[in-house]
Amino acid sequence: MADISGYTAFVGGTEQEHSQEIVAELMDGISRSFGGKLTIDQVEGDALCCTTLRTDVGVTDWLRETFRLFHGRLRDIRTATTCPCRACATVQNLGLKFVVHRGTFSRYEVAGRAQLHGNDVNLVHRLLKNTVPGHEYLLATAPALASWPDSIKSEFVPAPQRYDLGEVDASYLDLRPIRETVWREVAPTVNPATAKIRSTARYPGTPEEVFRHFTDPKLRQIWMGVPRVDFQPGARGSLVGAEYHCIHGPGQKTVFKVLGCKAPTEITMQIEFPFVGTVWRTDRAEAEGPSTTRVDTAISWKTSGIKAPVLDFMAARMLRRYGAQYDKRVAEMIQENARASV
Repeated sequence: MADISGYTAFVGGTEQEHSQEIVAELMDGISRSFGGKLTIDQVEGDALCCTTLRTDVGVTDWLRETFRLFHGRLRDIRTATTCPCRACATVQNLGLKFVVHRGTFSRYEVAGRAQLHGNDVNLVHRLLKNTVPGHEYLLATAPALASWPDSIKSEFVPAPQRYDLGEVDASYLDLRPIRETVWREVAPTVNPATAKIRSTARYPGTPEEVFRHFTDPKLRQIWMGVPRVDFQPGARGSLVGAEYHCIHGPGQKTVFKVLGCKAPTEITMQIEFPFVGTVWRTDRAEAEGPSTTRVDTAISWKTSGIKAPVLDFMAARMLRRYGAQYDKRVAEMIQENARASV
């Protein structure tokens, strides 16, 4: 079970429209973070009931990553919105907890929707009401912990629970340190002084026009020359945390994630790139006269080991080649739009 903590107080004490939108966004983010690893069998208001055939310790890695992404989205919502309503202003009070149990169950349908059935299913739901201190944790029963290594078990604090069904042997892992780490993170930008690639391009348009060409999914599809670009909006529909999934062909996809954005003057993206892994790119735009915009680009990545110089050379050559092609196409598109509007 994945359960949003503080849901009742959040919805009851805030504007219904925005609180509903925020919770829906968070629930969608949780489900997407599972990435097919966990099957979402039931959506229960502020909770998701999930199953998986995996019982090893890898489950905890999935849940910790989901927790990190959850608070990353909360942080982005708080950063991206200027709305003064109580829902948007108190979103950081929400939390997330997990209950993990290993057992048996069966499925049946009610009105076309899957339902889980069995004593173990009932037990997991009971465990949502427990005596664990705090509101953000991973509570695991003894059957779930049984196959996990001692190094992981030692991180858990014993927390036996007692219900009318009897005593349940369980332990919990405090997730608050992960929350604190995420909320301390500063939106990254690439420093030109330490970047591995620095370049400058000039475009025949205003910063607003250039920024629109950089960020509009349909325009990006054209200047990148790819068959499709799938866009996932960021926090509260903004660009903060948004993702561009650029489909090059069957099984070929490049994901550009927006880490920070100050429209229309600055945007930082993270890209998974061949050879070197994660690449970070910051574009800074500035008007030069009424109809020209200069964009300074700084790109960085990390390499190590004896092959680092070769990898740096290969990555830099490829990134410069693609960058020059894209700069040219964007400039041509802005010019064409200007002619068409005259």
